[in-house]
Amino acid sequence: MAGDDRFRMMFYEEARELLIGLEEGLVELERRQGDRTHLDKTFRAAHSLKGAAAMVGLPAIAEFTHHIEAVLDRIRGGKLGVDSDIITTLLEARDTLAAMVESEAVEAPIPAPVDLIRRLGGLLNEKPAAPPPPPPPPPPTLITTAAPTPKPRARKVVDDGAVPKTKPRATRARKGAAGRPPGAPPAAAASAASEPEDSGPFYRITLQPGPDTLRRGVNPLGVLDELRELGKTRVRTDPDLVPTLDALDPERCYLVWQVDVETDAPRERLDDVFLFVAEDSAVTIEYHAGRAPAAPTPRVEAPPKPVAVTAAAPVVIDLPPQSPLFVAPALLPVKAPQATPSVRLSARIRVDADQLDDLVGLAGELAVLSDNLQGLREIAGASAWVHTLEALERVSRQVRDTTLDLRMVPVDELFSRFPRVVRDLADRFGKEIDLRIVGQDTKLDRMIVEKLSDPMIHLIRNAVDHALETPDERVARGKSRTGRISLSAGHEGDRVAIRVEDDGRGLNREKILRKGIAQGLVPLGTSADDPRIDNLIFEPGFSTRDNVSDLSGRGVGLDVVRDAVRALRGSLAVESHPGKGTSFIFRLPLTLALIDGLLVETAGCRYVVPLAQVEECVALNGSKPALSKGRPCVSVRGELVPMVPLRKVFRSEGEPPARQELLLTRHAGQRVGVAVDRLVGRVQAVIQALGEGLSGVNRFSGATILGDGTVSLILDLAALVTESRAADQHS
Repeated sequence: MAGDDRFRMMFYEEARELLIGLEEGLVELERRQGDRTHLDKTFRAAHSLKGAAAMVGLPAIAEFTHHIEAVLDRIRGGKLGVDSDIITTLLEARDTLAAMVESEAVEAPIPAPVDLIRRLGGLLNEKPAAPPPPPPPPPPTLITTAAPTPKPRARKVVDDGAVPKTKPRATRARKGAAGRPPGAPPAAAASAASEPEDSGPFYRITLQPGPDTLRRGVNPLGVLDELRELGKTRVRTDPDLVPTLDALDPERCYLVWQVDVETDAPRERLDDVFLFVAEDSAVTIEYHAGRAPAAPTPRVEAPPKPVAVTAAAPVVIDLPPQSPLFVAPALLPVKAPQATPSVRLSARIRVDADQLDDLVGLAGELAVLSDNLQGLREIAGASAWVHTLEALERVSRQVRDTTLDLRMVPVDELFSRFPRVVRDLADRFGKEIDLRIVGQDTKLDRMIVEKLSDPMIHLIRNAVDHALETPDERVARGKSRTGRISLSAGHEGDRVAIRVEDDGRGLNREKILRKGIAQGLVPLGTSADDPRIDNLIFEPGFSTRDNVSDLSGRGVGLDVVRDAVRALRGSLAVESHPGKGTSFIFRLPLTLALIDGLLVETAGCRYVVPLAQVEECVALNGSKPALSKGRPCVSVRGELVPMVPLRKVFRSEGEPPARQELLLTRHAGQRVGVAVDRLVGRVQAVIQALGEGLSGVNRFSGATILGDGTVSLILDLAALVTESRAADQHS
């Protein structure tokens, strides 16, 4: 049962990836239906999902996916034209499939909607948009997907459920055909009896599963069932390849199958059948134009003596009584795999995210320990260890940098979610939109990619709802009917810049200014050309919409977007040109695991402040704070800045020093200063997550180990200011 759970977990991970690929393929299918490569890729995503579900015992998912696969196969064969309604139906089916997968993962399976199954079935009965060209007959060539010839493995017994009485191998060999020595082929008459008297074109397939096929959770019988769906099928195998019951290993596959398939399906359709077994199995496919020749009878070497396994049991194959599939005991030609040049493939493995974070933390500790050991070079008599210490420092930093790179993922994992969002919103609001994506290979910390999804969806929804004009409005303004939304990513110095751009109306600065004056955000008489006007849309509750739709208008909720970006130690800016469009620019650090920070001290305790949160450091020089609306404030170059004393937040005892330092940050569009006792210096810190006891304390965003081995907490200035203001309001 534990093995089944392991295979199920592997299936859920793979299914989520396949569902993403299926959605991407369907969204692009209407525009690229003539692209055979894209069609094949989309079809294989559905086909792989169906096969994987069947292999792990999820027939409901496999059966529903089969309906999607059948529609895609009809499109791929040119028998069904693609339009928006068909894509909408297929996307709805994909969403249902995703819900079924997730429901199985939580052991609360849901059935597929009958109405949706009926609609998918209706697509299979539609007349073709244009008669497909007749496929050319494939050449009579032999194509081999070779793998190392496996040692004989698990026995499969065709039976009615009863355990057969297995005699010793020597006795069974003597009981073969008259005059046939052990290991020799059966009589020619038995082989010929399995051949048809008359046959049209057919494919002859030899399948020799690899030694670990069953251990990988792959059932070769699923391949035979799928071949049977393509046409009339004849299967032959050699039961003598199976060892005796006392030597049987139920997790090994001993049999080799030869299958003749009479079908008019293209050769590519047969290749799709072997997606799951081709990894470690030998598969040969030959095309025959006429009557099936008699099966060849080459010599089959007797399998080596297997190792005895206790408590072994046969695997039973259940065949339907009316099935055209039958098994004839004819020996198969086992084709030796052809020598192929060695090709180095890039292997990928899945790693738990928490384990990866632990590894990054350990690598950071290793780098700190290495730094501490460098002090040994100053000790007299330690010159012999200088080269070793230098090598340790170099290697420890390489380990740290490499583990940090493991957290990096391409932003395509983020961008790939939005074509579906844009398509659905465009249909909903009757707009024509072209989504362009550039720089999707740019890499970013996986935690940033995960947390940036909601802010970007918010901007895209606002662009569709408010920024882009309707097709008629665009034509009246001399624009193309189709609006454009562009997503791009690239490096700007040590940061990554992500842009969300549209070619719509642009910001209405006059209207923003009127709203800003009415809400007291800017003084009366401010010019509409003032650069601060654009930033008013990030103020809490600010909106230029008189009637708010279900998606709202540009500006509503943008303070949430800005705060989410700042929580990632990034910044958000806006650029707009009236009548030409608007751009939102995210500037983000490459990783959240490593930060540049300021080491500060307050009341004898040292803390790390992320450098990205600090705009400026100012010395107070003993100046006393004034009170404004009951809050302490200081004057910085003529500007009255609210001050948050860190000693007050932490309720530290004692008097502050005569000279304090003020860390200027920005909160809710206003400059705020956080007062600390002194600045110690600049540090580079590897962030480690807080334990469960401190996970709910918002004023700290993590912890790090300093160069002297001590632990320091990392302050979140935005959370500190919010906490301080909330405390002032309740006091």
